[in-house]
Amino acid sequence: MRSVWALAGVGLMIAASVWAADAYTGRPIAAVWKEQHLRFFYMGRTSRYSCDGLRDKVRAMLLDLGARRDLTITALGCEGTAARARLGSLGPSLNIVVSTPAPPEPNQKPLHPGDLGKVVARFEAFTITSDAFRNMGMADCELVHEFAHQILPKLVTRHLKQDIACVPFQESGGRFLVSGEILRTLPSR
Repeated sequence: MRSVWALAGVGLMIAASVWAADAYTGRPIAAVWKEQHLRFFYMGRTSRYSCDGLRDKVRAMLLDLGARRDLTITALGCEGTAARARLGSLGPSLNIVVSTPAPPEPNQKPLHPGDLGKVVARFEAFTITSDAFRNMGMADCELVHEFAHQILPKLVTRHLKQDIACVPFQESGGRFLVSGEILRTLPSR
């Protein structure tokens, strides 16, 4: 009788693990390109970026996460201290128009022709960490922290984990690791 219960327990564990694995596989799903208008503010204590440098870093992270390549990023607050005072900001900010895959919503209207175009997508793992090949170093800790709080919540992600510990005014004292799964389009065949 004990062996029957033991086998039943093992069977339930196997069934549960198969069900859990099926729920988290990268199976293709129907999605659409969803255009979003975002505003990104950055005022770092450790690293300061030129407007072009900030734009390029944020663009690289968005493209790495599966954004469509036609995104536009406009830097604001770069004209000098008088312009920054008018904008009420001590650092540059970015206006971002980006299209990312998202599940289709009923009765959603496109913003313009081409928006909400159908695609096939799946959840894929991503990591944002210090990486010389991606031009991301420890000095980018505050930038990644702001990106993770301002932009990532607006993308379709799951299982998001963040280990970000920035030490102001010290380039080597911090660390950052942001990981999870993000909805990315599959290449068309």
